[in-house]
Amino acid sequence: MPASEKAILLVKAVAGNASADASNDIKSIASSKPQLLGQSDEEKKQVDTWLACSEKNVTSAGNVEGNLAKLNDQLRENTYVTGNHLTVADLVAFADLHSHAQVINVANTPNVLRWFDLIQNTVVKGNPTAEKEFSLVTVDLDNVPEPVITVAKKEKKGEGKVEAAVKGAAAAVTEAVVPEKKEKKAKKEKKEKAPPAPAAPEQPVVSRLDIRVGHIVSCKKHDDADALYVEQIDVGDPEGTPRTIVSGLVKWYPVEEMQNRTVLVLCNLKPANMRGVKSQGMVLCASPADGTKVELLAPVDLTKVKPGDRVYFEGMEGTPEAVLNPKKKYWETVQPDFKTNGETFAFFQDKPFLIKSSSGEDIKVKAASVTDGLIR
Repeated sequence: MPASEKAILLVKAVAGNASADASNDIKSIASSKPQLLGQSDEEKKQVDTWLACSEKNVTSAGNVEGNLAKLNDQLRENTYVTGNHLTVADLVAFADLHSHAQVINVANTPNVLRWFDLIQNTVVKGNPTAEKEFSLVTVDLDNVPEPVITVAKKEKKGEGKVEAAVKGAAAAVTEAVVPEKKEKKAKKEKKEKAPPAPAAPEQPVVSRLDIRVGHIVSCKKHDDADALYVEQIDVGDPEGTPRTIVSGLVKWYPVEEMQNRTVLVLCNLKPANMRGVKSQGMVLCASPADGTKVELLAPVDLTKVKPGDRVYFEGMEGTPEAVLNPKKKYWETVQPDFKTNGETFAFFQDKPFLIKSSSGEDIKVKAASVTDGLIR
């Protein structure tokens, strides 16, 4: 069955393909931006699977709570529906869910709520066509802390499971939108007693990312995914053990070119399962807007850097997070401003990627040939 009219409208808005006929399927509409259909063979298969059963996703199969729970599990270790990239699977699911946003709550489906807020703020917001159809929904991820949810569940021991679940979810949503005065006072007191809280916004978001020089010690194809490599990368961890990192680069680099290569690695993403292998980071690459090629980023002078050396941005220094909290969307916030310039050098906004060498010299970072490209 064809996707909903809302989904078609959203995909058109994001793909910039407003002239596409409404009868076209989602893949045809998104063809102007191939990355929306998946960046690896595995991701493309997942996108196809989601599109094939889109009429059963989330709200239209009758079992909204059950389908939301499945989506919540899917997003437990993924930023987006099919992994770490926006695809049409996200757009179709979001369009399906938007009019039912009131059923998403922190108590039962925190991952869906985090994802929903990410899509509306990074995809819908700022896109006039999308904003007309999809009004922004107020979301407060911190308004219903987990301890409160746990207590609420215990207090409903005597009730039937279904009744308790429905009441618990309704209470969570009500508390999030219209908190009681006592709770407001308690929260205000908490904020006043916690001195670090007001200082948090002062640190530039980009400085929370832990981007390091990495050296690929070994690389092989994933046993269960032809499009993926499994790399062992030395990123200068204190224990000296290389990290296992999974990358969808088979299409772009032969395995021989991956061996003993110097790369840049985002080291503090939450570890994610990639077809049964836990990936402990992400190698950074540049690609043009049309996605016709992908190039690994690297320092311009390999003789002056070593594994573990960190990238910094002048005037935006700070201490990286140990692990980026997916709810805070640090990576998703800054990633659109990671680009290469006309000379293939890597930049965040107007700040170049810089690595301080042992001699104190600033070493820049670049792609091989991608100019004015996206970094991700």
